[in-house]
Amino acid sequence: MRSYALLSLVASALTGKVLADCFSTKLGYPCCTSTTQVVYTDNDGNWGVENNDWCGLNSCWANALGYPCCTSTTQVVFTDNDGNWGVENNDWCGLTNNGQQVSKTTTTIKKTTTTTQKPQQTQNVVDCSGKTLKSNTNLTINGRKVIVKFPNGYKGDKAVPLLINYHPIMGSASQWEGGSQTAKAALNDGAIVAFMDGAQGPMGQAWNVGPCCTDADDVTYTRNFIKEITQKACVDPKRIYAAGFSMGGGMSNYAGCYLSDVIAAAAPSAFDLAKEIVDSGKCKPSRPFPILNFRGTSDNVVMYNGGLSQVVPGKPITFMGAKNNLKEWAKMNGCTGSPKSNTPGNNCEMYENCNGGVKVGLCTINGGGHSEGDGKMGWDFLKQFTL
Repeated sequence: MRSYALLSLVASALTGKVLADCFSTKLGYPCCTSTTQVVYTDNDGNWGVENNDWCGLNSCWANALGYPCCTSTTQVVFTDNDGNWGVENNDWCGLTNNGQQVSKTTTTIKKTTTTTQKPQQTQNVVDCSGKTLKSNTNLTINGRKVIVKFPNGYKGDKAVPLLINYHPIMGSASQWEGGSQTAKAALNDGAIVAFMDGAQGPMGQAWNVGPCCTDADDVTYTRNFIKEITQKACVDPKRIYAAGFSMGGGMSNYAGCYLSDVIAAAAPSAFDLAKEIVDSGKCKPSRPFPILNFRGTSDNVVMYNGGLSQVVPGKPITFMGAKNNLKEWAKMNGCTGSPKSNTPGNNCEMYENCNGGVKVGLCTINGGGHSEGDGKMGWDFLKQFTL
């Protein structure tokens, strides 16, 4: 059995930090000194956030294999040469001290290295038993309808991705379920797709993206839906995505600001972030967030170059503009260098050197109007990423 040194936080209180050094210092980020919450995990290790910046969390032996330490369970469900494994949040976690979990508040496990490979069966453990929702249905969340569509042949015996697809202003879930090419691509690829009804605003059903276009709490609405659908259907909680057209594109941009802990990536069409949200500093993704926007140069509803729109009575909104929207997402994701041209397709540009291995892109449709982008391209972008 390997030996691992437990470092007491009592000692850390005397030294003023958890460890003198950790993996993140070699990458230009500090070690976490007060938080223990994991908000992002990559091949380097577990990351937290302190003082509005990323910091490295000291890790345990399981992190060397790409898995977290157990924080609440002590049940051993699998044992190999690395040690004892438990399951939390539908994923494997490493147990220490003969089955005792790591306490987030009292101990830190020093990282070790190993070349042993984890069994292939542990890609993402989701228990499908008891999840009986397997065919097209309507749910009611916060008094609003959500249409849930399942791919052909879905048996409910394995976890699949979920695409949340937001409709345009004055639209509805019923209207949008037959009109989205991104939704069709996702269904054809074996994903579940959800079409949510927006709340009533001055111009019919719409979404609240800050200054416009309803007063509803669509962030909580989306969270409540995700909670219910993952309880009822065998959805992979690490592969939930957002897309949408027009006002729905605005909501899927907005989701990156407020829902990045539950949504893995977004592919919006024909809408930017609101300048009012960005300028006020309210867009603060909890982790690096992959996003690919589709915009038409001749869009006369959401202008490609941005600007003030007062179409919705009493709710003016200032669009960032396609290029500025791209730059803002690149900035928030710590992207460096120049975007790669014609990636993932012609007239697209993609930042590929971003924090956490995410990508940030813009596909411009020259002469294109107010319409949804390439659905297959959008879906192929989304499914690359997991939480």
